[in-house]
This record gives sequence, C-alpha cells and structure tokens, in this order.
Amino acid sequence: MGFFKKDKKREMSKNHDVKGRQYKKELSSSYHLVIQVRTMSVGYAVLDPMLNTYVAYGVLSMRNEDANYALQEEYILKQDILGLPYRQVTVVVDSPMRTVVPRPYFDSQRAQELLRFVGHDVHPEDVVLNDDVMLANSVVVYAMPKFLYFFLKSQFQNLTIRHALTSEIGAMLLKHNSGDLDAKLRVRVGRKYMDVILVKNNKLQLVNRFNIPSINDFVYNIVNVFTQTGIKEKEVRVEVGGAISSVEDPQIELLRRFVSHVYVDAIPQYYNYDFPHPEQEYRYSTIFRIPTCE
Repeated sequence: MGFFKKDKKREMSKNHDVKGRQYKKELSSSYHLVIQVRTMSVGYAVLDPMLNTYVAYGVLSMRNEDANYALQEEYILKQDILGLPYRQVTVVVDSPMRTVVPRPYFDSQRAQELLRFVGHDVHPEDVVLNDDVMLANSVVVYAMPKFLYFFLKSQFQNLTIRHALTSEIGAMLLKHNSGDLDAKLRVRVGRKYMDVILVKNNKLQLVNRFNIPSINDFVYNIVNVFTQTGIKEKEVRVEVGGAISSVEDPQIELLRRFVSHVYVDAIPQYYNYDFPHPEQEYRYSTIFRIPTCE
C-alpha cells in the first residue's frame, strides 16, 4: 500500500505531545485543528483563532508495518486531542504518491491510472483523491491510506482534506507578481529528495520531484530546471524550505554560487506560539503554514 507497508515489525516512536498554558480542552469547539499526514507519521497542531496562537501540537510515528489498521485506529484514539470536537479541521496530505494534471486532461474515473502512469504503486488499501487548483487550471491527484481517510471522515465534522501541493501551488500563484523577476521556483527539501514548483508569468510551468543523494545533485537539479525551461538564472527567484538547517546550510551556500536570487524560508510570523517553536522539526513544515495558504 501507499504509506504503511506490510510484513515488518510494528514500531511507533519519536512521538511528541505538547500543550501550552493557554490550551483549554473545554474550548476545543472554538479551535482549528490542523492534521498533517506524512509517509510514516501523523502530526497535528491546534490553533486558537481568537488568540491567534498555536496552543498545542503533537506527532505520532505510524510505523505500523503489519497493516493492522484496528491497532492504528486504537493508537490514534488514545490521543486526547484527536478525540475532541473542533470548529474546523484541516487535513494536509503530504503524500509522495501524487501528480499534477491539466484540467482538460483529467478524468476522475482514471485517477488511479494517472498515478500508475507516473510510476506510483497504488494498492487496494489506498484511496485516490483529487483537488482542484483553480488558478492553475489543474488537478492534484494523490493517494492516502484508505483506513485513515475513512477514520478522519467519521471522526471529525467540518473536515477539509487537501494535498500539500494544492495549497503551495495556490499560494505561489496568489502571491506571484510579474516584474523584474518573472519566474519563481519553490524548492522544498526532504531528506533524500526535493520537490520543485515553477511559476512563470503567473502560470504554473512545472511540478516535479528529484532524488538528491548528494549536495551536488541538489544544485544540479535546480540549474537543470532553468536549462530545460529556457529561464536565465538572473530572471528567477528561488525560494528554499524544508529539511535545511539555516541560511548557512551548505546546500544554500553552494546554490548561491550559481543562482543570484536565493531566499530561505523563515519561521511563519502570522501566528503566536504558546510554547517554544519546534524549530528543528517544524521550521518549514506545512503544519504551521496551511491556515494562511487557503
């Protein structure tokens, strides 16, 4: 299946459960819950929109390799925060099993075929979903574990499920302004991969994932995007976020030798945090950014 594979020992570790002083369980119905579904984990953050403050967050490592969905649901239900009613619940699916299709070529009846066509192994235990990216006239097609999809649908009201790419592409197009730099390249770095989104003249040009086994591959893939699209490096703004340590990260320093306009994501300033910001793990994570992307 797509996220939680079979035939290996079940392991759930590296969990976090942090509640700030302003967190009030009895006020949950006024809170906004953001859930992030990743390959091997489920993260969550609780926003108090009245105080404009994140009051709680947590991470559940979901390395359940024996495909025992009942155990996974039981484990999730033990988390007190995930059993409360909320004013709004946003689920962000950060699944690598995704592709972007121009709207005229999208057929919902062939969504699984589209994922398989680009090399994704879709199993019966997965559900295939799709989001409209209206500004790009495109559709994000993606998969997530079927048990988790139906669990979330039954557990929460006022629920919205979106792939992380949907909000990132939409936010780029909303914020992009043509000018001296007519192109913007968004780079999100993972441990061994990088996702790129290219916008030029207010139009989506490219969405792709590249493997980056070395620092040289990181820079090569970015420069190669310029070559393949005919964009001069001085004409593009490159924004980098994800699994990088700081603006002095060796990857960033090397990239600056080849690209003039490089910017590194900062910790979001839109909200307050009722706890020390979990910078090392969440500095560039979607979980604290999605409410502003919608």
